[in-house]
Amino acid sequence: MTRTLSAAIADRFHDLADTLTHNATVLSTAGLPEVVTTVRATVYGDVATQLRLLANTEFDQAESNPLVVVAAEGDIAAAVARRFRLLAGQLAANARLITRHAAEAVLLRRAAIYRDVAAQVRMLADEAQQRAEALPPQETRAPLSNTAPVSPIAAKAASRAPRVRVAFLESLVDAIAKRRGQGWSVSRLSRWLRATLRDPQTDLVHPCAERSFVSYVVALLGSPQTITSLAA
Repeated sequence: MTRTLSAAIADRFHDLADTLTHNATVLSTAGLPEVVTTVRATVYGDVATQLRLLANTEFDQAESNPLVVVAAEGDIAAAVARRFRLLAGQLAANARLITRHAAEAVLLRRAAIYRDVAAQVRMLADEAQQRAEALPPQETRAPLSNTAPVSPIAAKAASRAPRVRVAFLESLVDAIAKRRGQGWSVSRLSRWLRATLRDPQTDLVHPCAERSFVSYVVALLGSPQTITSLAA
């Protein structure tokens, strides 16, 4: 099964949120003293809510990205490890913030539980990193002669973006052509791409969102009237 990095990260966030919600429910119905269960269940619920928000953000970013990036399993595992480490750091920071500004026993227990959850998330990050290191390197892509034909415009655009896969450029050219046919200017296209197009490995703005590259693709496409007739 092939997945994008955003979809895989969102799935892992949802899985962890479900686990925490289940654990909170078990604690709340176990018949144990509230002093033992209430604070822990509350923290589990808070973290689960945060995870679902993060997952939804990943899905929204994937939906708005004009390029569908299919990642190798090793890349997915490495990305999950990075995001889990980031989450663990945020949870540990929550604990430090609580202890810095409070001395009440309940809040100190809350901080301890945040540290506990952070430690568990770090373990998940370590497992994902070990999986990434154990997986074989991504296979080299098949020669272009064995794949779908590349459009002339995408092939020319590839000369301006040598580090970007041609398959990505096909999707990008289609996305630009569609909006150019609707009358979008180069400035509007550049703003849209800079807001929506991220490099899947680094989360930085993609080099193809630079105005110079967009201008080059627009010049290759020709006038909006020509683009509309080609897209019809």
